[in-house]
Amino acid sequence: MDIMKKLVFYLLVLVFNVTIFGQVTNEFPKSSDLDLSKTIREIKVPSVVMPNFDFQKLKEEDEINDKDKSKIYRFGHEFKVDLGITNSGLWSELPNGDRIWRINIISEGANTLNFVFNSFKMPEGGKVYLYNEEKTFHLGAYTDKMNNTDETIGTWLADGESIIIEYYEPNAVKGKGKLNIGSVVHGYRSVSNFKAFQKDLNTSGNCNQDVNCPVGSDFDSLKDIIKKAVGITLVGNSGFCTGTLINNTSNDKAPYFLTANHCGTANANWAFRFNWISTNAVCATTENSTDNGPSNYFQTTSGAISRAINPESDVQLVEITGGLDEDWDIDWAGWDRTGNTPSFVVGVHHPDGDIMKVCRENVSPTIADNVNIGGIPDPVDTWRVDDWDLGVTEGGSSGSAIFDPSGRIVGQLAGGGAACSGTNDNGAPDFYGRFSISWDFGTTDGTRLSNWLDPENTGRTTLNALSQGDDPGDGGGGTPEEVVLFPNPTEGILMISDGDESEFSYMVFDIFGQLVLEGQTGEDREIDLSSVSSGMYFVCMENLSVGGSFTKKIIVR
Repeated sequence: MDIMKKLVFYLLVLVFNVTIFGQVTNEFPKSSDLDLSKTIREIKVPSVVMPNFDFQKLKEEDEINDKDKSKIYRFGHEFKVDLGITNSGLWSELPNGDRIWRINIISEGANTLNFVFNSFKMPEGGKVYLYNEEKTFHLGAYTDKMNNTDETIGTWLADGESIIIEYYEPNAVKGKGKLNIGSVVHGYRSVSNFKAFQKDLNTSGNCNQDVNCPVGSDFDSLKDIIKKAVGITLVGNSGFCTGTLINNTSNDKAPYFLTANHCGTANANWAFRFNWISTNAVCATTENSTDNGPSNYFQTTSGAISRAINPESDVQLVEITGGLDEDWDIDWAGWDRTGNTPSFVVGVHHPDGDIMKVCRENVSPTIADNVNIGGIPDPVDTWRVDDWDLGVTEGGSSGSAIFDPSGRIVGQLAGGGAACSGTNDNGAPDFYGRFSISWDFGTTDGTRLSNWLDPENTGRTTLNALSQGDDPGDGGGGTPEEVVLFPNPTEGILMISDGDESEFSYMVFDIFGQLVLEGQTGEDREIDLSSVSSGMYFVCMENLSVGGSFTKKIIVR
């Protein structure tokens, strides 16, 4: 069991070095507290109404820009404002000396509103909330854990045309907070959470495939890992791109997110959402996808720093600064920097800012260097996908990763002409900046991925997704990719699938590193987890038949 001891040691290091991050929490605003006096709760919140704008002009511009994936998919119109706790809104003092500041922002006809605070600094205990008057929607709190050196931050989308912004300030830190709204974005093509519940999604074309649609028995299990790493990101205050959480050789959950350079330089105003996945699989039909509900809607965080960019492959590596919740069922995708041509490729993305989709090309992509792509000023070294066999990409898919048959990233979307023609695709190609070019292009940390994704300079050429495991003692490659534990999440019985009908020994640890179960698989090739409580676990496994070991993350419901 020497291999198992090594895996256990590595697991404990991983578990006890988990960082507690400060992502957006999911709380009702302080003004909803029943202990507050009736007078405070019934004070009329002052309103500020945004002016009208030329919607027809924006629509005409969008019809042109949407054909060019090298341009950010615009979903909203941005108003520049100057509204904050020193010049607008209303302060209310509570009996204990705490204070609440509120303002109501209205933009008639908006599907959603999102905001950029050009001054944001929360004292300890200070909290910012977004909600509608009925409190059927609420987002927040944004707390001091979201503070950054820029003292700015962007919010995720709030439902509807009328949103109240509330700042709660404890008496002990009175006057120490900073909060000012610099931009209000009227979302005219975004999808509100309310409309999502009403099944009014599907802004993308009908030939798209929800991510839970089958893409082939040779990739479906890998797709179920990949989708947990994919996120939609709000960029430039009023646009969408897609990106992917990406693993590094330290396997330490560093919050690195791979996307496209043309999405704009990441900053504190970027916001991210993960696990927006339809609960019904709509596969290239005119049916409506179904939103996965409020428990997943708030898997959102804000704030980012651009760590590495280069125009040669239109790549950008972003570090998310706002935090990632350990309770979210997320993963970090693996990569392949060899430059070898894959036999087929799969993409996972958010077209038109819609719910997560998947596409597949059954033949090898071709190398296409110095490609001139739409609005990107410099030629890009790419993989060319000639004609998708399943699904397509659209505006908003920019920056989404393309994966090889092992489920590893080999590039990210730079542009192309692929689109839907009814429930079929139009046969046009797409272009992805090659990961092998991104790896060591340039001579500085700011131009290449290698320094960030291989911080210890191991020389690795491939890396698995974080949940697939990776034994550092053998130089990597510890996870047989054909071994799958399913279903994940599981209700209790975990099945094992591999190509050799191997026997395994296993040890199951909770998130605190405590051993909760161990044993050896029998003829049924199952692990019975019905005796453990719901939550996240790590399964350390050793192949007793052909050798090899790995650790996988699983969720028990």
